Amino acid sequence: MWVKARITRGMMDIIAEIFVVLFLGLIFGSFATALIYRVPRDISWGTKRSSCPSCGSVLRCRDLFPFFSWCLSGGKCRHCSNKIPIFYPLVELSCAGLCLAAYYSYGFTVLGGLACIAIPFLVALALIDLKHMILPNQLILVLFVLGMLRLLYLWSVEGFAGADGADLAINYIFAAFLFSFLSWSVGALVGWVLNKESLGFGDVKFFAVAGLWLGLAALPYFLILSGVLAFGFALFWRLVRGQEVFPFGPSLIAAFFLMLLYQESFITTGDSAILF
Repeated sequence: MWVKARITRGMMDIIAEIFVVLFLGLIFGSFATALIYRVPRDISWGTKRSSCPSCGSVLRCRDLFPFFSWCLSGGKCRHCSNKIPIFYPLVELSCAGLCLAAYYSYGFTVLGGLACIAIPFLVALALIDLKHMILPNQLILVLFVLGMLRLLYLWSVEGFAGADGADLAINYIFAAFLFSFLSWSVGALVGWVLNKESLGFGDVKFFAVAGLWLGLAALPYFLILSGVLAFGFALFWRLVRGQEVFPFGPSLIAAFFLMLLYQESFITTGDSAILF
């Protein structure tokens, strides 16, 4: 009887955690849609209240509940009855799914929480790059700061399996410089050969973020995975859009997130691998 009660209590904890993760994921998704709309237009993230893009009416609390408000309103603005693009609930659901993936990999932990907090910025970067061919500095900077906070947590709280500050700097802080330098060098070389720009500075800055989060050991895997994804995406872009120039950011971001989910396989200190 005691064993059954313990198992039931454990399952209830897991269900409660999943509910919290999905709920926060929807909120992060709503935040991502705001970033996607506001950042390219140089609109402040928080000083201006959300409004309908069609009629300009300020949205109330019942209009802002992620996904469910869209469903309850029939996908229309409550004030002007214009259709709200399905893009918004799809982004919210996508962020919830990605948060669930982070929870599956990290559990209900600080590291999992930091990964979830990064998701709306990653999604916003990918979709902004798809539409505008830019990776805004302000979003990359947020990811860099989150990466530094994550690094500080690993060092001070987790102890990083006994690693000292020098090992930590070599594996992660130095990785940020190496990732960005290699990407800039390859981009400059390819641009010189093809006589056209092949890699934007936004992509180079994102490489630095990837290095800070993933570490030196992940470099070859990240390069291979991002290259494969970029090749496939380039073919798709050319077939669908008929354009040779395509945004590299979404492929980098997808490779980064996939690597982040399996990062325990790539974390190293010195010559030995460690898991957390």
